[in-house]
Amino acid sequence: MENQTPDIKDYLKIVKKRRKILIIPLIVIALLSIILAVALPSSYRSAATILIEEQEIPSELVKSTVTTFADQRIQVISQRIMSRGNLVEIIKKYDLYADDRKSKTEEVVLAKMRERIKVDTISADVIDPRRGTPTKATIAFVLQFDDHSPVLAQKVANELTSLFLKENIKSRTESAENAALFLSEEARRLKAKIQELQSKLASFKEQNLHQLPEVNQLNQQELTALNNQLMSLDTQERNALDRRFYLEGQLAQIDPNAMATNAAGVRVFGMKDRLKELQSQYPSLLARYSDNHPDVVKTKREIESLQNELGSNADLNKLNAELTEKKAELATLLKQYSDRHPDVVKLQKQISSLRQALTEASQGNYSNVAIEPDNPAYITLKSQLEAVNSDIKSIDVTRGKLKTRIEELRANLMQSPLVEKDYMDLVQELNNTNQRYQEVSAREMEAQISQQLELEKKGERFTLIDPPQEPLEPVSPNRIAILFLGFVLAVAGGFGSVALAEMMDASIHSEKTITNMLGVAPLATIPYLENRAERQKYQAQRRMFMLGALISALAAILLFHFLFMPLDVFWYKLLRVAGGL
Repeated sequence: MENQTPDIKDYLKIVKKRRKILIIPLIVIALLSIILAVALPSSYRSAATILIEEQEIPSELVKSTVTTFADQRIQVISQRIMSRGNLVEIIKKYDLYADDRKSKTEEVVLAKMRERIKVDTISADVIDPRRGTPTKATIAFVLQFDDHSPVLAQKVANELTSLFLKENIKSRTESAENAALFLSEEARRLKAKIQELQSKLASFKEQNLHQLPEVNQLNQQELTALNNQLMSLDTQERNALDRRFYLEGQLAQIDPNAMATNAAGVRVFGMKDRLKELQSQYPSLLARYSDNHPDVVKTKREIESLQNELGSNADLNKLNAELTEKKAELATLLKQYSDRHPDVVKLQKQISSLRQALTEASQGNYSNVAIEPDNPAYITLKSQLEAVNSDIKSIDVTRGKLKTRIEELRANLMQSPLVEKDYMDLVQELNNTNQRYQEVSAREMEAQISQQLELEKKGERFTLIDPPQEPLEPVSPNRIAILFLGFVLAVAGGFGSVALAEMMDASIHSEKTITNMLGVAPLATIPYLENRAERQKYQAQRRMFMLGALISALAAILLFHFLFMPLDVFWYKLLRVAGGL
């Protein structure tokens, strides 16, 4: 069986047979595309190119307080410009979207205007000066606005460009001012805190003056010096005690009145010497005189009186000698033992008893016969003894003061570690605050310089290099593309309709179809013969179709004229499009 694949002739027969189905969609789609290409309103675009220029003064010398990237700042400024207040003011100023404002809400109108505002950045390959690596940097951007009127497009683009440039200057200036104000306020706060910490530290030092860390070394040195002085005082006291005991021993061996003289300068003998002299004279007197002789009686009485007096003084001298001996023994024991040793305590009690007995004996019957000492040696030793006693008392007083001061220093040294912790915390906090204040002050000065940089427009700035122009040609719609696409869709629609009708038709129209179905070719083919009635019927249908198409075209023209666009305006635009092609 020969190949039954449809060839070009079969397709032509199908097209001829279903030419009506091909022509109607083709014409309709083509007309719609033409109407759409002509009827769509033209959209004009006015654009401004703004260059991003770096600051004139090198950033190494003056750092800007505006640290955001250019594209980020562009987006922020775009959002500020496209705020409700700015857009509403522009819409009212240029009477934009008058029809939409009557029938639609304000949000819809604002959204429509935002869609027609576009900001496109322009980047370039540059070398990062800090890292030395290639990177992308935004060097400029284009601000665009679309509108059906070229004049309004230019005006609104100019308005938006002015707002953009002003907002950039305002934003950078406010940023610099805010940075300077913040740093100034921070510096003031830190300065107040420093003053507060200084006052607190001064009060702390005043309350703990002797426990501060810097005083510890002085306290330690003073404590060492005082201990040395205390040891020196002990040595002085031992020497003074030895001296006192020596002087007391010397005084015990010297007669206070041994060297007394009368007014005539004649030596006055002591009682012992006088008694010896009278006793030596008494036998001579008895040899020369009788017992009742006045001289003998007088001498005898004087001898008896001296014997009685010497007897009482002998008791006192005995007590005094014993007291001196005990003191000497005490001095010897103190060199070997402490004050609490039993022998030392016992000897001290004996010395106290002897002193009390000597005091009572001195206040007895014979105390009234005591005379002032006039022996120069005795007087000298007595004065030296009194000086030694005074030195001993002075040493005791000084030792007490030294011990009190040593206790104070030891207490301060023991308390010092606790005070040191709080003190170091205050000092550390004060140092940290001072360091922070210095940093903030330096940054405040930099911020003020940066603020002056922005006020004088020496920093990074936006420069308008291509102002918005009135567009001469619309940017949309692309009428040629619409016509071409409409033609393609018309052809595709027509042939698609034919293919669809052919697929849905179950009748047999060719020999190949029968051969494909039966597997056997027919013997003969009889063409279809139309009769008169069928021919008249087809002619009537053709006339009705032509009439319907004419009526539909008229109706479409009327609807287009009254609903979309007047025909004269449409004809003018059509001629303009034809002239542009």
